[in-house]
Parts: sequence; C-alpha cells; structure tokens
Amino acid sequence: MEHKIEHKIQEKASEIIEHKKEQAIDILETKTSLLKKLFCIALAIVVVGVGIWFLYEYKTGTFRDVESFKAFINSFGFFGPLLLTIFQCVKTIYAVIPSTLGCIVGPTLFGPWVGIVCNYVGICAGSFVAFWLSRKFGISFVKQIFSEKRYQKSMRWLEKQKKSYPVFLWIAIMLPISPDDFLCYFTGLTEMKFKKFAFIILTSKPFTIIVYGLIFGYGFN
Repeated sequence: MEHKIEHKIQEKASEIIEHKKEQAIDILETKTSLLKKLFCIALAIVVVGVGIWFLYEYKTGTFRDVESFKAFINSFGFFGPLLLTIFQCVKTIYAVIPSTLGCIVGPTLFGPWVGIVCNYVGICAGSFVAFWLSRKFGISFVKQIFSEKRYQKSMRWLEKQKKSYPVFLWIAIMLPISPDDFLCYFTGLTEMKFKKFAFIILTSKPFTIIVYGLIFGYGFN
C-alpha cells in the first residue's frame, strides 16, 4: 500500500516537473520570437532610414558623379572608409544608386586594399540584406521594387534553368555588368538556402572588386 502511494506521488511530481518545463520552454520561445520580431523591425527601420538619407543625397547630386562623391566621402575624414562601406551596402539594397561609384572612389581615396575591403564588406552585407528582405517579405515586396514584367520574365527563366541556377548566379555576380541588386532579391524568392547564397556571394564578388581596386588604386594615384 505504501509502495503504491509513494509511486503515485512520484508520478504526480514528475507530471508537475514536466509541466513546469513545458511552461518554461513556451515562455522562452515566446520571448525569442518577440526579440526576433523586434530585431527585424529595428533592422527594417534602419535600412529604410539610411536609404531615405542616401536617396535624398542622390537627388541633390551627391552620388551622380565621381568628383561629388569623392568630396562627400572626404568630408567625413577619419570615418570615410566606414561611410564608404555603408554606402556600398545601401546601394545594393537601393538599385537607383550607381553601382560603380564606390568601386572607383574607394581605391582612389584610401588606396587599393582599403578600398577593396570597404567595397567587399559593404557589397556582401547589402547582398545579404536584400536576400533577407526578399525572403522575409516575399513576392509582393519585390514587385514594389522591380517591375512585374521583369519579375515574370525571371520566373519563367528560372523554371527552365532551375538546376543550373546556382552556377549562373555565381558567374553573373562575378561579372561587373550583372544586375547584382535584382539577382539578390530574386534569389531570396527561390528555394536556395542562405548558406549557399552566402557562399556564392563571398566567393564570386572579390574578382570584380579587386580589379577595380587595382586599376583605380594604383593606376589613378
């Protein structure tokens, strides 16, 4: 009799402990989910805010030619390389800004290798953000940035070249004439994992950036 009572008490205690564990896990998951949402909102606000500022500068003529952009970067003195890195990130997200400005100005102002690092870090970071925004907010978001015609044409092409798309993306990102911004957003709508996308960006991007860096770092200094 005593053994049965003791057994029931143990079962009850186990049930209570298990229930408490489940409650703790639920609370932790809820907090984690809330933190993720807050982080996403904060990141979106930062991206939009910085983008609005850069677009304003672009409309006032700052980013329309190399000389005005040089003066703009130089005005920040010691923080010039940091601003260049941020610019390269933002221009990948906002396609309206000319893509070659930073690749030319960075090496001429700071030397080839500092310019290369700033451009590489900024462009890769912007590519990752564009991919994340596309995956997070979906087709409707991408269609607000690019035309419906361009989107439909790309989707039809993807259906035919689904297996070879990673190879195409690697080659396209490596070429200086490719529309990097669109490709990053478009890839976010595919089934490609972020790790594979990151690998493609990190390994294909250096080629063009290094060429620009060496030409404008050594050739025009």
